[in-house]
Amino acid sequence: MSRSLAAVAHYNPDHPPTWAGAFGLLAMFFGCAIALIGVYAAFSTWRELDRSRRRAQLLPLTLLATFFLTVGLAVTASGVWLF
Repeated sequence: MSRSLAAVAHYNPDHPPTWAGAFGLLAMFFGCAIALIGVYAAFSTWRELDRSRRRAQLLPLTLLATFFLTVGLAVTASGVWLF
């Protein structure tokens, strides 16, 4: 286990660290955070609604979660492309 962690932590001459890689890593992190936060917000909002209003609010909350998931995955994909 310690050898695999040491291999990740050491400098790799075939993949030098650059600013694009650092920004790509940040974009991956923020994209995942956007997607998770958006889906969690929609799900927790749906759970806290009264049972009589849940069915009426299902479409707007689904669209909200889909929007945040799409934007988050797009940011994550651009971060992977940069990294």
